[in-house]
Parts: sequence; C-alpha cells; structure tokens
Amino acid sequence: MKIKLIYNPISGDGTFKNYLDHMLDRFQSKSFEVEFYRTSNDQSLDSMIAKINEEEYQKIIVAGGDGTINKVVNGLIKYNINIPLGIIPVGTSNGYAQYFNLPNIVEENAEILLRNNYTYSDIGCINNEYFVNVASLGRLIDISQKVGVETKNSMGVMAYYLKGITELPKLRAFNIIIKSKELKYKGKILFMLIMNGKSAGGFSNIAPSASINDGVLEVFIFKKCPIYKMVSLFLAVINGEHVNNPSVIHFRTNRLFVDSDADVSTDLDGEKGPGFPLNIRVAKQKIKIITRYNNEDKRSPKKNYSFYDVKKVFGQLSKGVVSGAKKYAGTKTERNVVFDITKMIMDLPRHNTFNYVNQHSLGEEYFKAAEGTLNNGYIYIVLSSTGSIAGETIAKVTNKHYSHSSLSFDEELKTIVSYNGGEKIYSPGLNVETLDFLYQKEDANVLIYRLEATYDQKKQILDKIKKINEEGSSYNVIGLFLKYSHKRNIMFCSQFIYTMLKGAGLDYFSKKPETVKPTDFVELDYERKLEFCGKVFIKDIIQNDD
Repeated sequence: MKIKLIYNPISGDGTFKNYLDHMLDRFQSKSFEVEFYRTSNDQSLDSMIAKINEEEYQKIIVAGGDGTINKVVNGLIKYNINIPLGIIPVGTSNGYAQYFNLPNIVEENAEILLRNNYTYSDIGCINNEYFVNVASLGRLIDISQKVGVETKNSMGVMAYYLKGITELPKLRAFNIIIKSKELKYKGKILFMLIMNGKSAGGFSNIAPSASINDGVLEVFIFKKCPIYKMVSLFLAVINGEHVNNPSVIHFRTNRLFVDSDADVSTDLDGEKGPGFPLNIRVAKQKIKIITRYNNEDKRSPKKNYSFYDVKKVFGQLSKGVVSGAKKYAGTKTERNVVFDITKMIMDLPRHNTFNYVNQHSLGEEYFKAAEGTLNNGYIYIVLSSTGSIAGETIAKVTNKHYSHSSLSFDEELKTIVSYNGGEKIYSPGLNVETLDFLYQKEDANVLIYRLEATYDQKKQILDKIKKINEEGSSYNVIGLFLKYSHKRNIMFCSQFIYTMLKGAGLDYFSKKPETVKPTDFVELDYERKLEFCGKVFIKDIIQNDD
C-alpha cells in the first residue's frame, strides 16, 4: 500500500525536508511505498489531490501548520476522498495538532503515524469552504495574514503576540449581525472567533472546553471597549482568562449566520477566508485523523515536552550552590504575563544589543576548577525550568517547560556557566550560573546530561570561554525574537552552548547557532549522544541540606 506525504517546505523553520530520508526509512521498514509531494501553490496542490485514487493509498500525511492542513482537507472534501489523514506539526501555528497532543518531534510522530489509531473530527464550514481549527473575522484577527513568513519562521508564535500588540491602537469596532438559535446580536464588535479546536495563532487556551467531535463550534465575540481595556483583554486571551470577561460573549452552536457592511477580512486556519455574508455550520465527524489512541476527544493533560529515555535518577548539586539558595526559598510562585512583561521591560536598560556590557565575570577560581575536570571524559549540558522572568515568558510563548540551558565541566555543577540576564546581580551576558538564577519558583528543577568529550575538546571550550571573558559579552535579547547577533560574543543561552560545542567538534545536530532552542539539545539528539545523569528539584536539595 502507498502513503502520500505532503509537505510544506517553508512551514515553521523550514527544516522538515531534512527528515525526509528518516520518514522514508521508517515507512519502508513497514512495507509502505511513500510518495512525497512538495507544495508550491494552491493550484498545483488542488490538481494533485484531484488525481488521488482512493483505492491506491492507505494514508495521507501532511507536514505543515494549520494553513497547510486546511488546504489539504479542503481538497480531500472537494473531491470526496476519504483516506485517513496524519499530521506532522511543523508549522508556526499547530493548534489543530496540539488538540490531539501530537508531538513536534518528527521521529516520535513517525511512530504514531505507523499505527492504526484514529479519531473522527468535526470540520467547520463557511460558504462551502472548510476550516479544521478556527475561523475568525475582524481587523485584529488578520494578524496571521500580516505577519510575513520570514518573521513567523524566525520568531515563532511571538510574532503573533508582537503584531497583535502593535495592531491594538489601530483597532476599530465595526457593525455586525449574528443570528443563531442560541443568540441574536446586532451591534459593534472588535473581532470574532469560531473555534473547532482549543488553540490558534500561538494562543494556547482560547476555547478550553472545546471538543473536536461534539458537533458544535465555540463562538467568541469580542465587544467594543476602550483602548485601555483592549490591552488587558489581549493579555487575558494569552492567559486563557477571557471566557468570563465582560467584554466577551461566548456560546456554542452548530449553525450561525454572520453579516456586516464593513470592509473586514475573514480568516480560515490562518488563510484568507470568504466575504460576507457568512453561513457557518459544522460538518460532524467529517475526517478521520491518525492519533495516539483511538477516539481521542481532548488534549492529553501531560506536558508536551517529552524525552525518549528519561531515567528516574536524582543527581546532586554542589553544596556551595545550594547554600547560596536558601534566602530564595520563599520565592513567589504565582505570576501572570502582565507581571513578567512589565519586569522585562523595566530590565531592558541593563541590556545592550550592540555592545558588550559584561567583562571578567569569571575569576581565576572558576578557571582553576574547570581545568581540574579536563580529564573526566565529559562535558555537561543542563536544561532548567527556573521561574526567571525571561524564562517564564519564553516558556509561555514556546510552550516548552525547559526554557534555559547551561554548560558545566563537572557533574556536580561547580563549574556551571551560561549566558543569562544577570538577574540584577551581574551584568547580562556570560556568567557563572547560581541559584540566584535557577531557583525562582517552587518547582524549579534542572535536568543534567553528559556528552563524551576528550581533554583537548574540553580545553578548547574552556579556552574559548576565557577569550569571551576577556573580550566581553552581552545577552542577546533581540536574538530571542530575531535570527540576529550584532557581535560574536552577544548570545543567548542555547546559542552560546551550541557555539561552544560546534567549535570543539562536539555538535551532534545542524542548526544556525542563533536558531537553537534549549530543548533542541535533547529533542534533536537522534543518535543518543547524550546520557541522562539526573533530575534535581532545587527545593528538595535545600530541604535535605537543612
């Protein structure tokens, strides 16, 4: 039997093409014949789908974001093709795949696609055009159409947030008529969402109670309100706290009519939608999706950050690091996005995107300790969930629980070093990592991995760190959002670690340093170069030390 694999070459960071051989190998090992199709334009995609013989293919797999899935689904329905659909979420926005808790690790996703577990999914329909995840209308919700491909690929979902904030002052209410058996509304609104799934456009919890196969759509109407309320409303959407907001009308329906005389665009899964009037309905359980388990009806409560072979082993932090953390034991654990963004903005004057602000941050004692480890055969990579302002903000945006990374020459982390914001203790840039940085929330923890390294390789890394220490450094704040470094010693944490590994010939995956994320060190370890050493909850170490 054959599998048709359709992939969008520019979805997300555009790296899916690097996995084509792996996908071919996995499917051929199960006696599938794989046909690849590279999307180029809507007309050629439509023509290709029209020629699909339903008797010839067992599965159709789409690698891309919500927009790519939208185009394929519309084609399949248009030509009445009923073949199970598999999804590899490699787009900037993957709200539909997130509903089914599909992993963004291609290798792990391949194993799911090889199984025969399925879930029937509802599909929304507007004027004979279909959407899998979300339909929207209004002058704010065309953000995805205004954010360029290059910006989305470099900044990810942060691009949607930043574009949304810049659009708020321009937002104007418009007249609309809405009719359904549940609600009749005539008045001014700011924008409107019709949700089949739970998340869209980087907003992870727009419709928390949505079900993909309940036969109804979740409708959110954002009413006209003053500009100062718009900002708080926008942040409420990011936090998933908008459902009961007085400026929001929320109801569920299987059919509604919407009309407006305003020049307002519509959007289906991030693609341009039809014009008014809009006849909206649910096509119940219209398509068959390949999922982890049969008949999934909600997103798994498990965190979407996963490891293949994590062992339940506890490591040990050095006593010196622990003793410095006790004064932070009462750290505040509950914060919101507004708090974090405000603190980040207030901290920006300490940073410099173009010049070095940090020099000689590492003393002779550090280098002496690191030199004493050069013969131990390993370099250590540490991923941490710390609760820092930058880390928590990045985690909300990237949906990655571990948002900071560090490098150490020893397993006890006596020589742990990283690029960080200094936390108003040191200047931003290259610093020794201490609990001042790592312990800022109750469940702060670190994962410790080791990578085989020779004496010469470790010395090469240490010599490079010495050179940075002498020349100066700065934390690459702008690099968190754009693929840019103004000077060689202006880096963020994972950019720094990858640069050090690559310089010593220890890199085990290929990416531009300024595009590397902390979780890449584990998620892209296809050949299992890393060995898991342990997981440490900082509070447990402090309590044990008492």
